[in-house]
Amino acid sequence: MERSQSQSAAERAFERIAEAYVALGADWRCTYANAAACAFLGRRAGELLGRHIWTELPEDASRPLREACERAMAAQRPRTVEIRLQPLGRWFESRVHPAPDGLTISFQDIDERRRGEERLRAQQRLMEQAQRLARVGSWSWEVAANRVAWSDELYRIYGVDPARHTATFEAYLERVHPDDRARVRDTIERALREGGTFEFEERIRRPDGDERALYSRGMVETDAEGRAVRMQGICQDVTERKREERMAAGVHEILCGIAAQRPLAESLARIARLHEEQNPGALCSLLLLDADGRHVLHGAAPSLPETYSRAIHGMEIGEGHGSCGTAAWRIERVVVGDIASHPYWADYRELALAHGLRACWSTPVLGSHGEVLGTFAVYYREPREPRPAELADIDRMLPVASIAIESERLLGRLRERNRFFEMAQEVFCILDPRRGRLVQFNAFLQHLTGCSADELRERNYREFLLPLPGKESASSILGPTGFGASARESITRCVARDGSESLLEWTAFATPDGLLYAVAHDITARRIAEQKLQHAASHDAITDLPRRQQLEQALAELLRDGGAPVWLLVVGLDRFQVVNESVGHLIGDDVLRRVAGRLRAALGVQWQIARISGDRFAMAAGGLGRQAALELAERLRSVVARPIEGQDYRLLLTASVGISHSPEHGDTPATLLRSGVAAMLQAKRDGRDRVGEFSAAEKRALEERVLLGSRLRDAVRRDELELYYQPQYSALDHALTGFEALLRWNCGELGRVMPARFIPVAEALGLMPEIGGWVFAQAARQLREWLDRGHRGFTLAVNASAQQLQHPRLVEQVTAALQRHGVPPAMLEIEMTESALMENVSRVRSTLTGLKTLGVHLALDDFGTGYSSLAYLKQFPIDKLKIDQSFVRELPDNVSDGAIAQIIIELAHQLHMLVAAEGVETPAQAAFLAGLGCDELQGNGLGAAVPAIEAVRSFVAARGASSA
Repeated sequence: MERSQSQSAAERAFERIAEAYVALGADWRCTYANAAACAFLGRRAGELLGRHIWTELPEDASRPLREACERAMAAQRPRTVEIRLQPLGRWFESRVHPAPDGLTISFQDIDERRRGEERLRAQQRLMEQAQRLARVGSWSWEVAANRVAWSDELYRIYGVDPARHTATFEAYLERVHPDDRARVRDTIERALREGGTFEFEERIRRPDGDERALYSRGMVETDAEGRAVRMQGICQDVTERKREERMAAGVHEILCGIAAQRPLAESLARIARLHEEQNPGALCSLLLLDADGRHVLHGAAPSLPETYSRAIHGMEIGEGHGSCGTAAWRIERVVVGDIASHPYWADYRELALAHGLRACWSTPVLGSHGEVLGTFAVYYREPREPRPAELADIDRMLPVASIAIESERLLGRLRERNRFFEMAQEVFCILDPRRGRLVQFNAFLQHLTGCSADELRERNYREFLLPLPGKESASSILGPTGFGASARESITRCVARDGSESLLEWTAFATPDGLLYAVAHDITARRIAEQKLQHAASHDAITDLPRRQQLEQALAELLRDGGAPVWLLVVGLDRFQVVNESVGHLIGDDVLRRVAGRLRAALGVQWQIARISGDRFAMAAGGLGRQAALELAERLRSVVARPIEGQDYRLLLTASVGISHSPEHGDTPATLLRSGVAAMLQAKRDGRDRVGEFSAAEKRALEERVLLGSRLRDAVRRDELELYYQPQYSALDHALTGFEALLRWNCGELGRVMPARFIPVAEALGLMPEIGGWVFAQAARQLREWLDRGHRGFTLAVNASAQQLQHPRLVEQVTAALQRHGVPPAMLEIEMTESALMENVSRVRSTLTGLKTLGVHLALDDFGTGYSSLAYLKQFPIDKLKIDQSFVRELPDNVSDGAIAQIIIELAHQLHMLVAAEGVETPAQAAFLAGLGCDELQGNGLGAAVPAIEAVRSFVAARGASSA
């Protein structure tokens, strides 16, 4: 009864306890659970009594609790264990109290404490990570007790083991470098006396001998009486930063010396010393490769014995020739950790060991183009292998050494080049545009001006370097230019002391100091030749009248106004071919000159006149009526009809005159010319020696051209096009060099139509890209067929129109044709006319560059009849010039044509181009052109254009000629 009362009293007491409480018997079954435990376990007391407590807890919580109970019972000692109840998401602390007949377990909620501890540990981990990343350690010193606490990172910085190191102020001072120890002690003692913050830099020595540079900063805490009680702070490892600063400063000093053109030996010695300062114990040597690339020469070795450096001077490079000789030979780093045993040093071992050298690592110094300039070697007086940091330091010095060596070589070449500048036939000078003075110049400027060097320095260069007439002033041509701007090109006159002038073509660029560096070429002779060639290209060689192209340009200007009608008169001499046949071409040319003079004299100033073909002249003007045009036409017919007298001849000629005008007969130069020629031809058909106006019949003829265009659209689809092949021969020995592919049209309705009729129509209709694509494909196919038959050593020329050159996919079109048939690009030659090049010059230049890159040859056809400008010839990658047949036709009798042909040939050869002549009809023409230096000949006199099946005979004939 007393026991029951006592037990009830105990249970009532347990019920008042706030924490959960259960009692277990010796069989581990629950004998009691208070209300807090029932709430904690989510059971009523009656449900818990007699049950194993483990069954009421999750597995991950019941296992550690049961192990704690078993150990407590076995040892009869209390146990504490922390468990996490996953359903509640909270941590609990369980205290187990054993007794001989059972045990009691209490559960206390410690979730807030546990979370706080975890946050504290996380913060501690973050702080340690941050310190490790920043290489910053922290410390605290209890001054009175001399207790020092270091963070883990600080132990790592000092390189000591926390288990073996006693952290005291004295132990810290032992690690400080002897040269810094007194200063550090004074700084700390002053901080203890004065309080506040402090900072200093120091060097420490780790137990392994490694030296580190540190930056320390801290503060002092004091008590109420102002006595220092605690000092705490941070310490950062700044070794690498200090090392980088010293390295950067050293490299900067070396580069400044190179820029100041100090001797190479001095720069190399500075490089060696800098590496030695960064790597104590290293002995550096820089060797240079000689001119033949077979021997090394002494460059600098400030710490090596001089006798050793002299001994290896001139050593031959090669496999096994020491570290340096092998590195230069292999073009790779060679590391020898022990000279005494390494086979590379077999021939040099005694020399090195006698001077106390035991290890050598050598790295080749490479130039900007990958060539070996020399070697960078590091010796040590004990056997050892390099650490990665040491190799990285060597790699940092290699570019500096390369710059030093290449700069010296460049300066040497510049000094040699300056000597050549003195002999050059070009002007090299430095100008000061602010003062208008010449700072420096070579002797050729004195030759051009006839002035002495002193006179040129004293004069303002703008007094004798003058702009071209109508151009910008000389002050702007050779005036200040913003630094960084691209090079400027200009042309000036150079007026000599005697008043003579030269033309100079300048290229100049500005430097940061405001000076102009300029080069000038004397282009006087070139300009004269160019002007002659331009005049020859734009003017008829016999009559000196403008050519057809110039008349078309004048017509275009007149038509552009769109106001008054533009009148065109075409004068055609009647039966002029009889003159050439009866009295010869020389007299015929004289007759043409006299007729041209009469026509020019009969015209007013408003008229433009040109010779548009052999015996045809055309005149154009605007702002007059029909009657005035008819009267002028009659006057022109009359002046031609007057007797023409020359030396040893007297002739009577007549002329037929055709008239057309805008807008009825055309609103473009081409249509007006076509209409005027048609009217002149009709006047000839009507009996000659008369004036005819463009009529409805001629208009119908133009309509017929429209019909021609409509049929041409389907020519490719209907397989009506065909290629003929005209052979081309060497002018020297008439060996076959290739063919020109000439297009023919076999129209089902119109019959055979020559290119002269349908090509202009095709271009007008925009059909040339399609037709040109067919031509390229057919030409490539024919090349493949001839190659498969064993024919070699020839090219095939294909014409490209202006419209094709403007097409953005021409290069792709040619590439596809060549690749489809497996034809080498060098066997294809693309011909184009001068006028075709001048339509959208930038696009054509890009297209030709693409073709040239592909490997195709480029030829300029009909040269001499278009623009013929040296200025544009040099802009295009042309391989060959083809002299137009109009200059060949009257050779060798026509002196003017011969002169033009000679100029073209000499010009082309100067520009490294081949020259071919078209329209060769006679052996005399062929011999004359060969004598001028022409490279290739083509014409009906040598071989007419024939179908492919007949062109094969040219190969047979060529083989026969070579075998003979």
